[in-house]
This record gives sequence, structure tokens and C-alpha cells, in this order.
Amino acid sequence: MKSILDSTYYRPTRWGMRMMGQWPFQSAGRNRFFKCLTIFLVTSICVPTMIKFVESLDDIDVVMESIPMFCVYAAAYIKFFTWAIDDNSMRELLLSIERDWKNLKVEEDIQLLAEFSERGRKISNLYTMSIFGFLALFLTIPAIPMLMDIWIPLNESRSRIFLYQTEYFVDQNEYYFLILIHAYLTIPVVFTVVLFFDNLFSIFVNHTCGMCNILKLHLECVHIDDPLDKETTSEKRIQICADMQTNILEFVQRLESICTIPFLLLVGMNMLVITSTGMMIVIKGNEVSEIIRFASFNIGTIFHLFWSSWQGHALIVESETIYSSVYQSEWYTFPPKLQRMLLPLMMRSANPCQITAGKFYVMSMESFGAAMRMTMSFFTLLLSMR
Repeated sequence: MKSILDSTYYRPTRWGMRMMGQWPFQSAGRNRFFKCLTIFLVTSICVPTMIKFVESLDDIDVVMESIPMFCVYAAAYIKFFTWAIDDNSMRELLLSIERDWKNLKVEEDIQLLAEFSERGRKISNLYTMSIFGFLALFLTIPAIPMLMDIWIPLNESRSRIFLYQTEYFVDQNEYYFLILIHAYLTIPVVFTVVLFFDNLFSIFVNHTCGMCNILKLHLECVHIDDPLDKETTSEKRIQICADMQTNILEFVQRLESICTIPFLLLVGMNMLVITSTGMMIVIKGNEVSEIIRFASFNIGTIFHLFWSSWQGHALIVESETIYSSVYQSEWYTFPPKLQRMLLPLMMRSANPCQITAGKFYVMSMESFGAAMRMTMSFFTLLLSMR
């Protein structure tokens, strides 16, 4: 029987994870090969940037210019090794998704989960296209002087633009095109690592949101007897809801335990990149191509932080509805025994499910606003010190 993980809802992310050697259901040999290839490509572009950074510690402008790319490399490493080290958790989460689909018997439940899975697929596709759009804008910047030499030629060629500061221990002008080709081959890989792991996180969040809505639907109907199913009593329906809630909470707790530390590092790096690219826009204020380059990086980073926060916010909103659904079940009309059965379910749903960064920064739109305000404060402080 074909697995639900092979369906169109998860196919793009599954393909990307397989190409990085992180899909837990393919052969170990294939996984090792693609993991090594991915790490080699990311490291091959990270090392020259690191060398240039160390050599230029006394030049604050070079340091500020190097920070955004360093943070992108670090994000790729963090996301990659988070799942590589804890691949059993990824397997368990994916198996939980497959199990939930198999356990759904009511057509309305299946349709509801399918709607959330399809929504997650569309959101992930939009997110991927947006980030790659910013990346494409970033990568086309070196072509501007060449095009200007064709359209508006000068007596001499315009200065070449490098995507970022690197040190290859060669004459960079002489080997400009080789360096540029290396960047074009590796930078998309770095961003792909970040994007597909973000999409995997989106799959987990949207699946949880779908299951929360299914639980909500069951709770609202727990007091309604089905004339076609006289064997399923209200007591049994409450037990089904309790089991479903337990599975949801265990799923979120496992996801939270994996993501909390990586998210803490990633939120901090996002704020650092937004601040540093903002500074570079001010520093390069007279160079249009440089403004475009750093502005595209800045907007892409803000969008990345917004997207991660929005995913966490959606989980909070959907899980909050479970608590109100208990009251809509007309629990006060139940016999005392059934009311006591509902109490644990009500208590567990009082606190919504959430994903945190380091256990203190909740991934939500409110936290996103606070992070942006703090980033602007850092930016203003650095600007005043310059």
C-alpha cells in the first residue's frame, strides 16, 4: 500500500530531504553519500569566507559585510545537524503523521486533515519561491557592471562586484569568473538546506493544526448520539478525544524538544543579520548595486523570521480552540462520571501548544514584533556609534 508520505502533500519536501541524505526511509548508503556531498559543498564556500573574516578583524566594514553570509552558513549547519544527529526523532514524527492518517476512519476527518496538509504544501511552495526570489536578486548583482558596460560604456571597464568577502589566496580579479561560478554552485545549496528543513517544520506544524481541528470537531459533537453507530457511547467518544489529545501533545513535545535550541540560535542570528545588513545599506549608501544586494538579504531575513514566527503562531491559535470546544460539548449536561472524564482533557488544553526558542522566546507574531523592535534598537545604537 502506498504511504501517505509519498502523496503530493509531502512530495517536494521528501525529494529535498532525500537529496540532502536526510530522509529516514531511504538506504543508509544513499543517505551517507548525499550528507557528505551537502556538507562538502557548504563547507567549500564557508571556509574562504571565514579566512577573509579572520584576516580582516581590524576592518569593521569587512566584518559587518561578512556577518550575513556567516549566519546563513551557520543556519544551514544548525538545521542540517539538528536532524542528522536526531534522525530517530524525525522518523518518529513522520511515522506519527502516517499513523494519524491511517487511524482516521470518518470521511470528514480525512477531508479536514487533507485541507490542512494542502494548505501547508501551498504555503511551503510560496515560501520557497519567495526566498529563492530574494536569492536570485542577490545573485544577479555581479552582472550589473557587465550590463552597464554594454548599455552605457565608459572609457574603462567598471569595477567588478563580488557577492561577499572571500579569500582564496589567488588574484581575485584574475580568477573572478571561477570564484563566481563556485558561488553560484554552492550558495543555492546552502539556501536549499535552510528552506527544506523549514518546509519540514511546516509539515509538522500544519499536521498538528489539522489534528487539533479534528479533535475540536469531535469534542463539539461528543454529546450527539449517532443513530447509525449505537455502539459508540459518549464515554467512548470522550476516550477517543483524550487519546487524540495525548497523541497531539506528545507530537508537539517531541518537536519542541528538537527545535527549541536551534530556534534560539536562529532567532539570534536573524536579528544579527537584519542589523548588519541594515548597517551595510547605510555604509554603501552611494552604491546602488550594493544597496540592492544588502536590501534583498535584509528583506529575505525578515521574511524568514516572520515565516517561522507565523508557523508557531498558527499552532498556538489552533490549539487554543480545543479549550473552548469542551464547553461547546455541553459538558454540564453530562452525568458526573463523564464530567470527571472531561476534566483532564480541559486542564491539558488550558495551555495552548507552542514552539519556543530556548524555552523563553515563544515563536509567535507577538514575539516577532518584539524581536523587530529590539533589532531596530540595536541598529540605531550601532548607527549612533559609527
